[in-house]
Amino acid sequence: MSFHQPLKGIRVIDFCTHGAGPAACKMLADWGAEVIKVEPLEGEAGRYTSKVLGMRADELDNPHAELINANKKSLPLNLKHPEGKAVMDKLLASANVFVSNYRIRALDKLGIGWEEMHAKHPHIIWAVLTGFGLYGPAANNAGFDTVAFWARSGAMIDFSENGELPLTPPFALGDFTTACSLAAGIAAACYQQAKTGQGERVVTSLYGQGLWANSAVFQAVNHGNPWPKSRKLPDSPLRNTYRCKDGTWVMMGTVIYDRYFPVVCKMIGREDLISDERFNTEAAAKINSRAFVDILDEVFATKDYDEWAKLLTENDIAYDRVNLIKDTIGDPQAWENGFIYKYITREGKEDLVVGTPVKFGDCVPAPHLNAPLLGEHSAEILKALGYSEDQIKALNDAQTTIVR
Repeated sequence: MSFHQPLKGIRVIDFCTHGAGPAACKMLADWGAEVIKVEPLEGEAGRYTSKVLGMRADELDNPHAELINANKKSLPLNLKHPEGKAVMDKLLASANVFVSNYRIRALDKLGIGWEEMHAKHPHIIWAVLTGFGLYGPAANNAGFDTVAFWARSGAMIDFSENGELPLTPPFALGDFTTACSLAAGIAAACYQQAKTGQGERVVTSLYGQGLWANSAVFQAVNHGNPWPKSRKLPDSPLRNTYRCKDGTWVMMGTVIYDRYFPVVCKMIGREDLISDERFNTEAAAKINSRAFVDILDEVFATKDYDEWAKLLTENDIAYDRVNLIKDTIGDPQAWENGFIYKYITREGKEDLVVGTPVKFGDCVPAPHLNAPLLGEHSAEILKALGYSEDQIKALNDAQTTIVR
């Protein structure tokens, strides 16, 4: 088996912080791009997120950094110094893509906003991920995923049980979802660049991604189907969770109600319900969902999960166990598809990490090169740009540090 990397030959400047931007660039790196992480001299904030998540965050072991920064190179650079800007300018001249999730006004202040960069480097793809989009009253607001993806989109309250309390959103879920869209947009722009030699402005946002992720519900609400929902009052009792005799929860995910309603009735030994006008159409079941859920609750409580799994499989009904995240760590389905894989930390320990979701060819995960140490590749990158050893030493002078 072999891994395929269709972005070989593409150079990406990763001028990002925290989660979403670095995650998008990690996808590009896995797809074969050379990703150079340009960051502040002290390192960008996402390097230390492992601590926030209760893990180590040092040079020998930094799990979150391995998740979002593996397969990259590091160049800490002082962009407030003219010589630092000159280094960045040379990098941009050699690059295909510039990616950032800093606020637009910060990029403009540094001279790397869209207008200035496009004028100087018309070939480059300028890709940004914002909190709330480029325009409107919230355009310059700080926008982490909990704020922009979850809270403002409506998901935080409408997807909670009965809307009584807001959800406690999973850490960085909005970041990683938005990263996929940004990476896809960059790949499309690379295709255009290959044909025309011209750059493009690629823009996505946490808020826009939140609306897109929730767009089916958005349409339903707009057309009179209110949210939030309750497990006892779902849109359809055949798309709902039920607790088995052994305490395991199962999710039944039937979409075509009229087709599967009689199948479910026969499976649970309640053929009498097939002619019950309270439940035998999707519209009726929605009105009487509490009564139907109560019946299904009682039935599912009579068998263990494995028994129900056999019956659901035999009847070709979409379902799965409702797992805890810790349950997925050993899931053979994840391992056999390379969704999770092992790597070796810098101190020689074996650990695991979730892989980026898009793969090519034989679907083998890309080789895992450890997340770069701060400044690990500075000399290599600068030499490739034409700097001599003396010039590199001067840039790294303790009195006027421009490169670390």
